[in-house]
Amino acid sequence: MTTILRFHASGMATVAAIAGAFIALCERPLAAVAAGEAPAPVAPQTREQPDRDWVRDVYERSVDSVVMIDAGARMGTGFCTFAPEYILTALHVVDDAPAIRVESTRGHRRTAQVVTYSEAYDLALLRLERPFERMVPLEAERDVRVGEGVAVIGHPLAQLARSDRRLRGLLAWSLSDGIVGAVSGSWLQTNAALNPGTSGGPVLNQSGHVIGLVSARLSDAQNIGMISRIHRAEELLTDLGRGAPPRRVAKLDKVELGVALQWGEDTVSGIAAGAGLRVFDDFLLRARLALLNGTAEPESATVLTSQLTRVLLEAVAGYAVTLPGRITLSGELGVAVARDRREDSSLRAEAEPSCAAPPCLVAGEVIRSSNVRWPVWPMLGATGEWGFLRLGYALQIGSPAQHRVIAAFAF
Repeated sequence: MTTILRFHASGMATVAAIAGAFIALCERPLAAVAAGEAPAPVAPQTREQPDRDWVRDVYERSVDSVVMIDAGARMGTGFCTFAPEYILTALHVVDDAPAIRVESTRGHRRTAQVVTYSEAYDLALLRLERPFERMVPLEAERDVRVGEGVAVIGHPLAQLARSDRRLRGLLAWSLSDGIVGAVSGSWLQTNAALNPGTSGGPVLNQSGHVIGLVSARLSDAQNIGMISRIHRAEELLTDLGRGAPPRRVAKLDKVELGVALQWGEDTVSGIAAGAGLRVFDDFLLRARLALLNGTAEPESATVLTSQLTRVLLEAVAGYAVTLPGRITLSGELGVAVARDRREDSSLRAEAEPSCAAPPCLVAGEVIRSSNVRWPVWPMLGATGEWGFLRLGYALQIGSPAQHRVIAAFAF
């Protein structure tokens, strides 16, 4: 019993000592406040901020070596590398292009030709007709680590800036940044923003060296871009005489779906659909089918109404010119063949034999008849296309002549 009491007495003394120290600690700042003294400030907890100056520095040192590539129907990015007369870009930007034009940050333009390429790694090396003044080739870096920062320079959706004045000065030679997400032998993965127009642009590390080239962005994913590693581009130097890929003689043109209106002897309207081929990019072959109906002029005084149903088939050949701003103009020659089904409603009446003088009651009936014709018209037309919108007019030569207009979405 004596031992237990002694233990409790010792424990109570320890608790009392701790409580007294706590009360003294709390009373100290209160006493300081009462005496008019400000309590000591608590040092804020800071977190080290990442240094972002390297992104701006890399951009300023590299942007003049980046170019805009106009390959007709496609636009992309490229950059000077290896030597002042060489431009590296993505193969899909310049593949099958009838002409390649390269523009520098100073607005100077040069033509270029593909001297070698790699389909496996989506690479194309161009040679300028003559180098740009004061353009310095970017240095390459093979060593890449997951997690290191990268900067990308390119022209995302730069075609919009040419058609919308509000976007002038934007989208071209723009900067995005991110990190290296994964590394393989030939490819890199990044979360930097990539869009149509940045293909072929340089991917730069924090030292301003090129580690890869923008190839593609996965369409069904977010922030996953595929980068072709720069050492694959260095391998192109061993095959400079390869030239450009063989051009495809013919390829599918856009499919169209829209409405058509035809007038002349009769006026009919309805829906139309068409498709075609491009031969060497500039020459086109196109077929179109339209289902039209409307009212026709009665062919005799006894006809009350005439309904016309026309199945119209057009086949044309033409030449297309691509202009800046995603505009395409084409002239066309061809032939139109129609199947016309005409349904007439007429009234037949017979007077009563016993009627000596009018007015008389007569017996009558409405008679419906139909006939089919196959008219053929040579045609001359023109079509304009802007983005997905296509408008066309054709004069179908005959007696009398027919006029046809179409408004369609082409995709």
